[in-house]
Parts: sequence; structure tokens; C-alpha cells
Amino acid sequence: MDAARQAGDLNRGRLVPRLTTFGIPLVLGMFFHSLFNLVDLIIVGKLAPSETLPSGGVAALAAVNQASLIGFVPQLISTGITNASIAIISRNFGMRNYRRANANALQSFLLLAFVAVMLGVPSYMYATELNTLVGSQGDALPPANDYLEISSAGLITLFLLMQVTAVLRAGGNAFWPMVLLIGANLLNVFLDVALVHGLWGFPRMEVAGAAWGTVISRGLFAIFGLWLITRPSSPVRLIWWRLRLRGRMLWNLTRLGIPSSLQFVVRVIAYGAILNLVTSWSLTESDAVDIHAALAIGFRLDLLATFTGAGWGAAAAAIVGQALGAGHRGRAKRAGWVASVLDLALMAFIGVLYYIYAPWLMAFFGEDPAVDPKFAQMHAMGVNYLRIIVFAYPLGAVGITLAQALNGAGSTKAPLVLDAIGFLAVQIPLAAFICLTWAENGYGRPTLWWSLVATTGLAASLYAVMWDRGHWVHKRIQ
Repeated sequence: MDAARQAGDLNRGRLVPRLTTFGIPLVLGMFFHSLFNLVDLIIVGKLAPSETLPSGGVAALAAVNQASLIGFVPQLISTGITNASIAIISRNFGMRNYRRANANALQSFLLLAFVAVMLGVPSYMYATELNTLVGSQGDALPPANDYLEISSAGLITLFLLMQVTAVLRAGGNAFWPMVLLIGANLLNVFLDVALVHGLWGFPRMEVAGAAWGTVISRGLFAIFGLWLITRPSSPVRLIWWRLRLRGRMLWNLTRLGIPSSLQFVVRVIAYGAILNLVTSWSLTESDAVDIHAALAIGFRLDLLATFTGAGWGAAAAAIVGQALGAGHRGRAKRAGWVASVLDLALMAFIGVLYYIYAPWLMAFFGEDPAVDPKFAQMHAMGVNYLRIIVFAYPLGAVGITLAQALNGAGSTKAPLVLDAIGFLAVQIPLAAFICLTWAENGYGRPTLWWSLVATTGLAASLYAVMWDRGHWVHKRIQ
């Protein structure tokens, strides 16, 4: 146990090598984690028409995409609790109050289990109504219902997997989170192909098979992860026989988690507003459909890049928490800056790749205009969007990394306020002004994309100022 705790002590050694070796596995793990829904979309999109799915892959893509939007809401809430638990557990670990770190870890699982039931049961019972609300219709509605019902029933597997990796990270372990997330995703690919298309002796379940593949793969690796953190050698350990409700710990997790969850809600609102503005002020219905499809692909590519870079923010959150627990305020502050630079470099590299291969990416995740010319306009719109928005990636890297570092310090309200300023108070009104002014002549879209780059830079600047002032180092959490 002592050896494991020493290995998990992120205050040991020089900061840059420690942060680098801790962050790289988390970057890889977050990259694979972000592929879950993307894998589902790619695999179901290859479905041929059948008796139960007359439109084949077209309806299957619509079903998974719409149901995934609903499933994204519980993830926002669970992410807030996860961020709060990392702040509390890592702070106690840095203080070498291991017993309290263990107790908070146990309470975080209890809280997430409760939230999974409270969110999963209603979305299972009202799957049809919810899917209809977000636009599912025709032969896409039944498979969307299947996907949402299975995902809702298995919501606990997602929560458990992410919380296991969070507890491991808070205790200074980046290797096992990487193994769990990569392993779950690889198993998901195998199960998706087998269950969606009915290969290798598995039944053909079509869209429902994609949902089952995701739930099963997450569940198996969540169970493996739970075993890892119940071992006596685990730096942060779950001790089940000490299980009992601790009201104050649950309240602290909730109090810190709610602002963190709302921060993601702010970003989702901004995303939805931009999508609505662009499609509402399109010249024709066909134009609106094309830009909607182009942005659906573009936003998913944005998320893939952002989640990958968020590995550096995850590393910063754990290091900042442990450093503050040990009283190393200078190390905590430097950790935020170093992680931001590393994330900036990564996102700049991804941005260059996206810029160069934008036509191929749009054809791969969407439709190739060389095969079907009717997709030429959608393809061109998507390429135009990607080749502008990539300039926001390095700026966004700074904002996202420092936001996670602030969460690691227990300062969860500050990121909420800064995102509300940058994305709600500035980005949405500016986007509306651009659409109202220039959308009718078709020249507004590039201007709109550049405005997103500018507001991302504004948000990053606000985060940099907040981090530099350092008021967060005095944040007290238990």
C-alpha cells in the first residue's frame, strides 16, 4: 500500500516530467473514450435495408444520432459529480488523509448510482416521447427507441466506468484509466460489428445491437475497474464493509458538482443556438438540410479533438488537487500553465491535420461527393467550417485545460461564470447579429465561423486571467 501511494503521489519529482508521463496515458484514454458514439454511428451507417429497417443505414444513423443527444444529458450531470470527486479525493490524497479520500470515493459511487436510477428510469419509460421531442420520426423512431431504452437501462455502466477512472486519476494512476477506456472501446467495436450485423454466430440486432455492445463493454470494464480499486494495494480504495451514508460528504459532492455540470450545459446551449441560427436563416430548405448535416459532422470532429486534448486537463485537475492538499500552491499554479501549453500544442497539431484532410474527413464521416454529386454542397460547407474552426482549437485548449484545473482546485463556480460570459453573453448575440445581417446573401457563414474563433479566444483569455490571479488556491474543500 505504501509503495502504491508513493507511486500515486503526484507531488514527487519535477513537475514537467511528472505531468507529461501522467498526462499522455490520459490523452490516449480520452481519445478512445470519445470514439464510443462515433463507432456506433459508423457501424450502423453500413446497415443494408431490411424488413425491420426499410431505409437501412440512413434511418439507423438518424436513430443513433437523435438518441445519443438525449443520452448526452445524463453524461453532463455525471461529469459534474466526477469532477467534484476528483477535487475532493485528490485534495485529501495530497494531505495524506487516505481514510477520508477512501470514504469520499465510496460516497461518490453511491451518489452516481442514485443519479443513474433517477435519470435512467424516466428516459427508459418515456423513450418514445423523448425521441419524438428531438425529431425522430418514420422508420427511424422504433430503432431510436430501442437504442435509448437499452442505453438508459445500462446508464449505470457508463457512470461506473467514468467514476472508476476518476478515482484512479485522483490517486495518481493514469495507466489503468487508459487500459480501461481503450479496452472498453475495442470490445465495443467487436460487439457492435457482431451484434449489429449478426456475424460470428451472434444474432442480428441492428441498432439495438450497437446499444447492447456499448452497455456490455462499459459494464465489463467497469466491473474490472471496481475490482482494481477494492484491492488492498490500491492508493484510493473502496472498502465496502464501511459503507454507510455520509450526508456531509454527499452534500459536498453535490455542491461542487452542480456548477461543473451546468458549465457543460452552457456549452451545449451555445452549440444548439449556433445550429439553430445557421439553419433558421438558410436560404432554402435544401440549404438548411445541407448545413445541418455538415455541422453535425463538424461538431462531432470538434468533440473528438476536444475530448482528446481534455486528457491534459484531467491530468492538471489531479495534480492541482494533490498539490493544494500538500500545500504546494506554486506547483499547483505551474501545473495549470504547463498542462495548457501541452494541450495547446496537441490541439494545434490536430488542427493542422484537420485542415489538410478536411475533404477526406467530411467524405469519410458523411458522404463522398465523388460517389454521389448531390452531397457536393454539404461536403463543401463542412470543409469550409473545419478549415476555419481549427484556428479555435489551440485557444480552446487553454480554456478547457484551465477550467479543469480550476475544477481540480474545487473552484467549480468560476468556470461556469466564465463560460456563461464567453458563450452565452457574447457568442450567441454576436452569432445572431451576423446571421441577421449577412445570412441572406450567403456570406455570413465564414464570418460566423471566425466569430466562434474570436469568442473562444475571449473565453481562453478570461480563464488565463482567472488562473493567474490565483484566488482559487484559497478554496477550501473537505
